[in-house]
Amino acid sequence: MAYTIIETCIGCTACVKKCPVEAISGRRNELHIIDEELCINCGACGAVCPPEAILDEIGDLCRTFPRRELPLSKIIEENCIGSGCELCINICPFEALSLQDSPSNHDYYGIATVDDKKCVGCRLCEQACGWGAIYIDPPREMLKK
Repeated sequence: MAYTIIETCIGCTACVKKCPVEAISGRRNELHIIDEELCINCGACGAVCPPEAILDEIGDLCRTFPRRELPLSKIIEENCIGSGCELCINICPFEALSLQDSPSNHDYYGIATVDDKKCVGCRLCEQACGWGAIYIDPPREMLKK
């Protein structure tokens, strides 16, 4: 089941801007709708909804985070194989990941790094990584009210 927007939605469009798969639609100042066929249950919308008008896939109300506490991708450098993979970089719809040199990693093309200003914490990179080199902080359970 997909995330759902409830009637307390104020139509601010914050969720629309954060959704990595463009599953949310609606006019400004009107109730928005999440397309359940497109929704990937990432929680990015719920983390930015000012009136906390979004329910997760099991019906729990999502919690809004202050900007400095929004869920973000974190890299475990010793697990990242860098240029041998790049799955996380290729799947990110916000181009929040890139390869950078790392003093602790001797891969010619470096390891994945996160641009915190672009990351929405959608978990696509976490799900794509087969090496356990990327995770979202805070964990998903913290997103619930």
